Amino acid sequence: MSDSDSTNGPRERPVPEEQMLPMGAVTRRTGIGEHTLRVWERRFGFPRPLRLPSGHRRYTVDQVQQLMMINEALRCGYRAGDVVPLAREQLASLLEQCDQVPESEEPSREWLVNIFEAARAFDRPSVQKALYQGAATLGLHRFLQERVAPLMTEIGDAWARGEFEIRHEHFVSEVLEDVLRDLRKPLETTAGGRPVVLASLPSEQHSLGLHIAALAVAAAGRHSLVLGPQSPVEEIAKAAESVKAAAVGVSISPFGAPGDTLSEITSLRAGLPPEMNLWLGGTGAVELKDLPAGVEVLESLDVLDRELRRLAD
Repeated sequence: MSDSDSTNGPRERPVPEEQMLPMGAVTRRTGIGEHTLRVWERRFGFPRPLRLPSGHRRYTVDQVQQLMMINEALRCGYRAGDVVPLAREQLASLLEQCDQVPESEEPSREWLVNIFEAARAFDRPSVQKALYQGAATLGLHRFLQERVAPLMTEIGDAWARGEFEIRHEHFVSEVLEDVLRDLRKPLETTAGGRPVVLASLPSEQHSLGLHIAALAVAAAGRHSLVLGPQSPVEEIAKAAESVKAAAVGVSISPFGAPGDTLSEITSLRAGLPPEMNLWLGGTGAVELKDLPAGVEVLESLDVLDRELRRLAD
């Protein structure tokens, strides 16, 4: 047999176990979750960890470096199926042309239909599996853009048409929040910089938008402090001051009274240091008029990612 394979080039030479990294260290260094690594190993044949008698996986430094290159390619917009099987030299060549990103495809209708069918049956394992596979295949940034955002829009539209009940919407939201938290955990261990405080106003009862934003913050390499829904304005300001936040992000739903929302935003802006960013997100944010100076509406996850990378510490 050849000492090379068709997907990832020459086989790696044996490396002493003491020079290899456990999965936890790999996820911290690469920002790629444990579940995603297992999916790639099974589906694409990479990475190929050493399996200890205990069943634990160990990875070489070369594998970790290649995983970091793969993660960068995912950030450029390529799909996992296109880049995970590539040899390291091919990845390097691809990254040199990272500005020539393939156009995004429309969300998979089949994927959405499967989620809906599982939700109607309250089939939690199937919903989780679909979500984790979406994250593993697309990478976190595209997963949020091309799966999570369309899923929430589709659920809202289906509810308005009478095709989806509130109990099903709550079920999907709860499962999705758990998955988003799980995907975020390994990223937070290596996050740096001053945190972003994420909260909703006192009248807002939902927290899903905050967890979507928190994963986007973690994927950008920064810490977040999630205060949750129905947060009093003065408490948001005090929390931001106590952690010396780089920014405060507030999720705005379309269901609040615009006048009350504007008043609360104005009060919050006045309670924050002038140099601290105040960002508004969510479907209700774009409808607000006459916002005070120093308040910015971030209309998409791409804009949030851009602003996160502009933050100074």
